[in-house]
Amino acid sequence: GNKALVEVTRRSACSKCNSDCSLAGNSHEIDETRLEVDNPPGAVKGQKVRMEMGEKPLVTAAILIYIFPLIALISGYFAGNWFAVHQGLDMGEVPGIVGSILFLILSFILVRLVDGMLGKRKEFQPVITEIING
Repeated sequence: GNKALVEVTRRSACSKCNSDCSLAGNSHEIDETRLEVDNPPGAVKGQKVRMEMGEKPLVTAAILIYIFPLIALISGYFAGNWFAVHQGLDMGEVPGIVGSILFLILSFILVRLVDGMLGKRKEFQPVITEIING
């Protein structure tokens, strides 16, 4: 129909290396996953395809994953210090560090929730754009 089950091989930088190392061991971090995607070109089983996703969803996802936790970490430090000052506590850097850790944990939970919501939206789903070979 208009959907296809695509097997995607994800590789890390270590996957290009044949050497044994203490970081990668023997796995070299190659992982396969399957995605159900829109199939406008009508690809069939066994064909290699090119998939794309728009720029806006990609930038949104990058900000959500990389920038938001960093902002939460920094904000948590200042929130922890502010809370300690307003409670009359003199504990040095401890409130800031605790605030940073709490805000970072909360940001990961929030990222997970938002990822689940955004992942269901059509513009955040990859689409087959081209059949590379038959």
